[in-house]
Amino acid sequence: MSSEKTADTGRRYSDICGATNNRGEPCKLPKGWGTPGSGGGRCKFHGGCSTGPSDTEYLKENDFAEGNSGGKPPKGNTNGEIHGGFADWQKAYERFDGETQAWVDRMVAEMRETAKEHAPTVDVGRREQLLKEKATLSILHRRASADTIGSPADPIEGARGFVIEEQREHAGETYTVRKVNPALEATLQHSKRKREIAKELSLWPGFQDHGESSYRRGL
Repeated sequence: MSSEKTADTGRRYSDICGATNNRGEPCKLPKGWGTPGSGGGRCKFHGGCSTGPSDTEYLKENDFAEGNSGGKPPKGNTNGEIHGGFADWQKAYERFDGETQAWVDRMVAEMRETAKEHAPTVDVGRREQLLKEKATLSILHRRASADTIGSPADPIEGARGFVIEEQREHAGETYTVRKVNPALEATLQHSKRKREIAKELSLWPGFQDHGESSYRRGL
């Protein structure tokens, strides 16, 4: 086994590490470089020292493990979701239940005539997409806002509050870290994006006369 780099760029892949490096090229270090006793294979920079898991029995019943029949998370997966405020709006709409989707569709229908009247030059396809986005963001905004109510001293059931407390450990000691609920940032993003859509489609009175004094009516 060699411990030196090879200068032979024409070396056969069977003689080199061959793993893709950060330049998108095959690693040209010799097989097993820097991994004494490994018997060859990947170099030490590309997993040559790894022996892999000693037991894979736990994967047999995992339908969503890579290589198994599942291959991806369940449809409509919301694992790990707290308020969903940072979700892609199109994927969020797909995950809504039928009642919520129906509410979004009704809201789109209510805004459509205003958009057609005051923003007639906007392409129909874009108009419909923007209306659906705005209505969906209204749902996400409501959910994210609901997560910010209350406080550690006065908690509200089902909400984390404006300030979140987290317990962390360091050097054997446990301490409390307080931070602003990330859901607040989500609500600010929703408000900004809804305002942008309302301006493009002239949905709010302040935008219909090319002013902005009344934009807060729609926040």
